[in-house]
Parts: sequence; C-alpha cells; structure tokens
Amino acid sequence: MVGRSGGAFALAGFFVAGLSTLLRLTTPFDSGLVRFAKPHKEAAIMATIPTETHPLLAVPFNAATDFTVLADHCENFAETLIESKDIALKMAICGRLNAALTLLQPTLLEPVPPHLIESLIVDTLPASAPQFGPECTELCNYCLALTQTLAEQGFSSEKEKQLSCLLYDLINYFAAEMKAPRWLRTADGVKFIDGVAA
Repeated sequence: MVGRSGGAFALAGFFVAGLSTLLRLTTPFDSGLVRFAKPHKEAAIMATIPTETHPLLAVPFNAATDFTVLADHCENFAETLIESKDIALKMAICGRLNAALTLLQPTLLEPVPPHLIESLIVDTLPASAPQFGPECTELCNYCLALTQTLAEQGFSSEKEKQLSCLLYDLINYFAAEMKAPRWLRTADGVKFIDGVAA
C-alpha cells in the first residue's frame, strides 16, 4: 500500500503513525547515485502543528482503489499543481500524484475488473474520444518522469509553469483514456468500441 508506506512520498514528508507531515529534510545521506536528505522522527513530530491542510492531501487511496478513481485523483492533483503558488503544497501534491501514478502503472495492461465493466459500456457511440498517440504505458512513464522533475524544483518559474501545464494536459488525457467506455451494447451483443463502425 504505497499511500501509507511513504515510499512515493520521500520528497514530500515523513510518516508517523500513518500521518503525513511536511518538513524540510536536512540531514544528507548518499545512496550512491542520488544524494538524499534523511528525515528525523523528532522533526516530523514537531512539524505536526495543527494547520489548515489541503483536502487533496487527505484523499485516501491505495493499491485496491479502482483505476477510474485513481485517474480522477490524478486529474485533481494536476489541476492543483497548476493553480497553487504554495511550494510546499506543490511538493506534497507531486508526492500524491506520483503515488497515484505508481499505483496505476503496474495495472495498466490488466483486464478491466468485472465490477467496472458495466460503467464502461455505453448504448450509443460517444461523440468524441480522447485522442493522443502514445500507448498507456508510455503515457504513464511520461507523467511519472514529469512529476518527478517538477518535484525537484531546480528550474525557473516560467519553465515550472510550462512543465506544470504539460503535466496537467497529459494527466487529463491519461485520466480520460482510463475512464473512456470500451464496449458498446448493440443488437448483436456487447462489442469493443474500436471494432464498431460509427
């Protein structure tokens, strides 16, 4: 369960008793390839001063969350990245977005779970469908790389804005693709939409 383990939140904070706390990580240690800062439990406890928390930081999700719900969360996280001016919030939201994408990534080529099939069947062909070139695995890799780049905060504000806008567009397309109907109910039974003439 990535959301509670803290694995995907290494840049955003430290977990104590399952609660996320934002703090500056100040004790450096070297992993061999990347230089990290080691969090202190005491610093995390002191950083839990009650303050107003953005609602998206409290949205629960884990490996059992439906991919359509995770796609919705990704859209909301990307939108907040575009709108927010708060650097700490942006870092935390990047952590949440990274966690949601990391949960989605290994499931992209799996069959649609039976309980979601009915929600992805339509009675008439949609007027339009999401359009973009990459396969879902490539698109998820792009989104992950861009999210991790944004979390590093090592570039100008103009570049950060452009990358945030690109991530927003990619996430919205990715989420639309994840939630798009796959089947059409016809007189001959349920058919894949790709195989039905308009």
